[in-house]
Amino acid sequence: MLTTPQEKQNHPQYQEYVEQFEATLTGLEAGLRGSGNPVVIVDKCLEIALAFYDCDSAALVETNFELGYGVCVNEHCRNNIRSYEGRVINITPEETPYLYGKIIHNDVFDVREPEDSSMLSLYENGLMHKMGIQVLAVAPYYKRTSGYIYIRNPRRYIGLYGMLQALSYVCAAERNEFQLMNRLNITSQKECRTDRDVIIKVFGGLSITTRFGTLTESEITSPLAVRLITYLLIYRTRKVSQRELTDALWPNAEIDSPSKQVKNVVHRARNILSPIFPDNLVISDKVGNYYLNPNINLVTDADLFDSLCRNGMLPSATRKEKIHYLRQAANLYEHEFLPNYVGDSWLDNMRAYYHLSYIKAILELLPLLYQEQAYSEMYSVSSAALNMESGNGDIHFWHIRSMICLGGFDIAQKHYLQYGQYLTEEQKELLNSLFNDPR
Repeated sequence: MLTTPQEKQNHPQYQEYVEQFEATLTGLEAGLRGSGNPVVIVDKCLEIALAFYDCDSAALVETNFELGYGVCVNEHCRNNIRSYEGRVINITPEETPYLYGKIIHNDVFDVREPEDSSMLSLYENGLMHKMGIQVLAVAPYYKRTSGYIYIRNPRRYIGLYGMLQALSYVCAAERNEFQLMNRLNITSQKECRTDRDVIIKVFGGLSITTRFGTLTESEITSPLAVRLITYLLIYRTRKVSQRELTDALWPNAEIDSPSKQVKNVVHRARNILSPIFPDNLVISDKVGNYYLNPNINLVTDADLFDSLCRNGMLPSATRKEKIHYLRQAANLYEHEFLPNYVGDSWLDNMRAYYHLSYIKAILELLPLLYQEQAYSEMYSVSSAALNMESGNGDIHFWHIRSMICLGGFDIAQKHYLQYGQYLTEEQKELLNSLFNDPR
């Protein structure tokens, strides 16, 4: 069973738990940001759960309700503790009614032997005994994929499972993002199955991927080539004249022989890209217009981000559908649009557009997560957003509310005192009422 908010505050380890909660989540976010590897992320989450709760093991189970089973895909154990990685268990309303119901409703829970054995089915009790479990804590996720993280026999912070829920969300969000990217052929060069498939990413820096390899911004050694490719990418629905390119590449500068200079940049870009392009990415016509090769199958992270934001803002979408799309958009926006290229007005305009779209998506997503009582996800999403927009009072407001809902009153008050100047009077009044009466 779980502890109530009042019981949490009276828990003998509550103060220590609150302090470790914030430090651990902050360290997790800093350590994993930009890793992009779901295996590494899951491993790290399980390592943290094992150490944080001082338990026998921490594991990730993926479930398939259509087939009625779950698979333990990864488990980290202490020395001399048997691992059940690879084990398949039945998960059906008939054989595991307690576990099944909790996963469906996204309820974090624990069961303890022998106190709670009467709530469990014969099959569930058998699993507890076979796995040597006295205390089992479970944090499910039931979103686009379903499953749960469990810990066996925690010795610390029993009943305080906000951290376990947060780690469960991290694993679920990463796997959801990975699967979405995989379907849209935007994960790696392995997903570029033909010579015509091209993936271009612009968030955090330019990268171009074909089935022959990837070139990152640091490997595209010409800043003018980066600007050229980006400009043609932005305006790829039409041909761009030599004069327009000159103005974009050398704003506010007098250029001798502009036609020749543009040709030189195009030639350099083609040479740099030649190892991964059997054909040219940049094409020109007889009258000196330039455009991206129309024969490629192009996918970009910016287009995907726009699509996710649009779907997440549709008035006809359900709350869960909005959360699904906006969550993916937030995950996709890892950094600003070409952050290393500041000063060109057309690039600055694109950067501002996508940043404002991201903030708008976040401010739409956070209240929806609150309504779904997805407080750990609220904390993670608002933390990431504050790294992008530290002075946004609305994000601070939802960040503080997430901490309160997770039981971190001291942390929430500390954050309030530090960043309260960004909040409106109405937000301050509401938060103060919650501090005085956290129920």
